[in-house]
Formats: sequence, structure tokens, C-alpha cells
Amino acid sequence: MRAGHVDAVTRTTVSGWAADNDTPESRLELRIELDGKEVGRVTTGRPRRDLAALGRYGDGAHGFSFNFSASLDAAREYNVSVRFDDGRLLPNGARVVLAEGGAAPAEQTPQPAQAPAQLVGDAPAPILVTAPGRSGTTYLMSCLAACPDIVVAELVPYEVRLLSYYAAAFNVLTAPADLERSTHPDRLEGDGFHIGFNPFTASQYAQAFQAKSALRDFQEGYAPARMGDAMADTVREYYRRLAADQGKGARFFAEKNNNLHRPSRLFVRRVFGGVRELVIVRDPRDVLCSHMAYFASSQEKAFHQLTHSNRQLTALQAESGADICVIRYEDMIGGDPATFDRVSGFVGATVRPVQDQAGSRMFAQHATSASPESSIGRWRQDLPAALRASCREHWGGFLTSFGYALD
Repeated sequence: MRAGHVDAVTRTTVSGWAADNDTPESRLELRIELDGKEVGRVTTGRPRRDLAALGRYGDGAHGFSFNFSASLDAAREYNVSVRFDDGRLLPNGARVVLAEGGAAPAEQTPQPAQAPAQLVGDAPAPILVTAPGRSGTTYLMSCLAACPDIVVAELVPYEVRLLSYYAAAFNVLTAPADLERSTHPDRLEGDGFHIGFNPFTASQYAQAFQAKSALRDFQEGYAPARMGDAMADTVREYYRRLAADQGKGARFFAEKNNNLHRPSRLFVRRVFGGVRELVIVRDPRDVLCSHMAYFASSQEKAFHQLTHSNRQLTALQAESGADICVIRYEDMIGGDPATFDRVSGFVGATVRPVQDQAGSRMFAQHATSASPESSIGRWRQDLPAALRASCREHWGGFLTSFGYALD
């Protein structure tokens, strides 16, 4: 049985190890792919004291280091895959190299990982539910929770968000130093409850290295990769234990995104190597009604927030690919069979509408309308004529794009 691990992926190198338990002295040839295209091969053979100490892999000389022919462009995002010679991904072998600054440029489309994480043994694999508030994420989570192949922290309204938590931690721990606004070396202890950017990535500490490329690879490649691995393993272990507690043999876990938070979306793709993202869109005029009723928001504040959300959803629709499935709230809440068949096929597990009494109680507690049916098209009665006209003027393109009537 083959095993391995990608330790670091930078704009110049890919490194890690790979070995075969059945033939522990053999060296393996690995394929390196960039955005789905093979760019080279590398053979293991670099000494690894950690592997030698395990005693399972012969002399332990199973490390590898591959150098790209030219440094990857810092202005764009890349998908890097490391595969065995038979085409299978190494565990953690699908990685994302983010554009400089930690996020891809707005006009670029994040590409899906080359293979879902659970296909290489990294179960349970993530399902991310993304939508603006008041768009049916709680209902969809209840449907996912009812599936025996999916584990969910069943605390309605399903706000356990480990992915968002670790995304925030990862961004802090890997961000460039900021000695003025964040952590200063003289104030490392802080208040004992918070930690900021690592001050020792500041330029004045680079003098500790003669070879600046070695420091850069450590800061930009090795350290973020190891932190990401640890965070992904921690989240998976939480859900493995939760699945055991629920008596499930779950292959997936599901969480809500923090509304449409892009850093969380990028984090999941970076550290897990595969994600299934379910994006919900809802008629924003109905969302406006629900938003004002639930949050007691002013008309102006709610309208501004939803205008921003509409832009983000339009961008998500444009980037929709193999790892994104966009569904409409109206179809989902009505139990449309075609919609749930599409969700099931996309996720790889049977997902069905929740129609029992518990589901009805959940809707009554969390919704701002009397029934699922009355939550659709309520804007015609709830919004004054002037506001309806403003919605049409500013959101007409969005409404048409997602198949909603203008009047």
C-alpha cells in the first residue's frame, strides 16, 4: 500500500515524501501537475530521518523535492497536484497556491481541486453551504444532517463553524508581520487571549538567513502547509468523533460558511484539497423582507447589504465548476425532486427534503413567514411600490440571471 505526504508547495518547489509499504526499499516516481497539466516528474530518494525512525519504510530515503522550471507568477492562483505514477493523488496531494496577498484577483476563477479529498482516504470530506443570511441554509443543513453519509453538528440553527474559525486562525498565523498594528516582539504575551501576525517574518529578521530563498520557502511554503495540514486533520478528527457519537460511518461533514466569506472558501480548498460547495440563491426581494423582519434592520441597511451579496452570488455563478453547485431556495424549500437529485449527484450521497414534524418546528422557530409556501413571493405584499421599483432597477440583472420574474 502506498502512502505519502506533500509537506510544502511554494512558487518554486514542491516537496514531501512517498513510499510503498509492500516494497519499503523501492523508490517511487511521482507526477507533478500544474492546473491539470503534467509539468514534470520526480523520483523519491532524499533521506528522511523521520521516516527511518518509524521503521516501516526501510532506510527512510523516500523524500522528494521538485523545482518548477520558472517561479510561478505571484499575481495569479495555481492548482498543484502530486500523483503516483498510476495517476492516484498523494494524500494531501491537491494543493492551491494563492495569489500574492492570500487571495486570487477578483477577475480570476478559483479552479476545483483535481480530485475529491475522500477518494484518497481523507474522510470525512467537507461540504460547504454558502449563501447570504436568510436564504435557507438552516433548512439545507437539516437535510444534509438527515443523510447517513454526512455528519453535522446538530445544534439548530447549525452554527458550528470550525472551518471559519480555522480559516481566521490560518490567515493570522500566515500573514506578513505588522509590528505597529499587530504583534510586536516586545509584547508577545499580549493580554493572554489574543495573538497577532508573526513578528519574526518582518524584513529585519531576514538577516538570520544568508540564503533568502530558503527563508522564503519556509515562510511561504513549509510553515503554511504544515499549519494547514494540522488544522485540516483537527477538523476531520472532530467530525470523525462526532460521527462515531451519532452512530454514523460518515464520508462527509457539512458546515455553513460565514455568509459568503471568501477567505473561508479559499481556506477549505487550500488545506483539504477538495470540497463540495452548495450555494443557495433566493429572490433577494424575499430576502429583504426576511432580513428586515428577523434582524430589525433598516430598509437602507438591508438593501445595501443585499446589493453587495447579489454581486458576490453573480461572481460565484460565473466561477461555478466541478466543485460548486448552485441551487435556488424556492426549488429546495418546495422539495423539488430534480433539485434534490442534482444535490445528491453532486455530493455523492442521497439527500432528501426534510418534511417531518421536527422540520416544521424548525421552520416555525427560525423563519419569519407562516410556512415555506408563504415565504416565496412575499415581497409583492410586504414591500411598498417604491421599494419594489428600486429592487427592479438595481437588481434586475441578478433577477433575470437566476430566473426570477421582474414583476
